[in-house]
Amino acid sequence: MAKSGEFLQLQLLTDRGYEPLAYRFFALGAHYRARLNFTSEAMDGATAALGRLRAAVHSWGADGDVNEDYLSRFTNEVNNDLNMPRALAVTWDLVKSDLPDSVKKATVRKFDDVLGLGLAEWQPREVEIPADIMAFVAERQSARLEKRWADADELRARVEEAGYEIEDTPDGPRVSLRGGGRRLIS
Repeated sequence: MAKSGEFLQLQLLTDRGYEPLAYRFFALGAHYRARLNFTSEAMDGATAALGRLRAAVHSWGADGDVNEDYLSRFTNEVNNDLNMPRALAVTWDLVKSDLPDSVKKATVRKFDDVLGLGLAEWQPREVEIPADIMAFVAERQSARLEKRWADADELRARVEEAGYEIEDTPDGPRVSLRGGGRRLIS
């Protein structure tokens, strides 16, 4: 693959902070007969999409039974002249479906036998959230419980300015480094 007359090497991508599987995901988004137009924005999008897929699969818990309808749709797309963009579309349809999480996980992992994205082995990386950020999060949680919404919003903004995200879950807030690992607090 050439970019501006130069050959693009995987080492260049890893030097720029992209992992090889993100490039694989990017490449799966184009049909093998079509021109693959490489841009940093496209790689950023592929990296983000792969992260969402990994997080979803990881969050689904244990495997269940494979859904034969989705497996058949996926297989048909792959067998239709290696139409990997359409196979990925079936994957995202499955992710968004109302099927039980265990069925979705087993089915996506079966798809991954073809996709080769290492979804079964992926684990979110653990990041130690600094004590001052955790203090803001705990203070925000107290403000939320006391229905001091303006204070809670201000504390969320301070956490986000520091490069972290807060996701409110039934088990309490989940704090993550933007694009990184997670730590649950209570």
